[in-house]
Amino acid sequence: MTVVSATSFNLQASIAVAQRKVQQGQSQVQQDSERLEQSRTELSRSRERLSQTQEDSRQARQATPAAQPAAAPLRIERTIKTLPAAPAPAAQPQAQLNSRGQSIGGLINVMA
Repeated sequence: MTVVSATSFNLQASIAVAQRKVQQGQSQVQQDSERLEQSRTELSRSRERLSQTQEDSRQARQATPAAQPAAAPLRIERTIKTLPAAPAPAAQPQAQLNSRGQSIGGLINVMA
């Protein structure tokens, strides 16, 4: 009878362990299900925000006047040929004055 009771005890212990594992598994499934639902809700909100942002962007593009076409690049050869002749230099350069009316050359300190 001891072998039967030991086997019965082992069987009951095994059943109890299996029941705990099933309960833990069910609890884990419930938590995962809740997280999945939260993720789906967040995904739905993100899609709505993306859709709204795309719509706002589309409306902004339509409201903006068409861009002016880029100007043709300048051609240096043509520009150089059409430049007016430079005025003849003055016989003697005039002194440049600062905002106080002082000669710029007079402000240089020549200490050695």
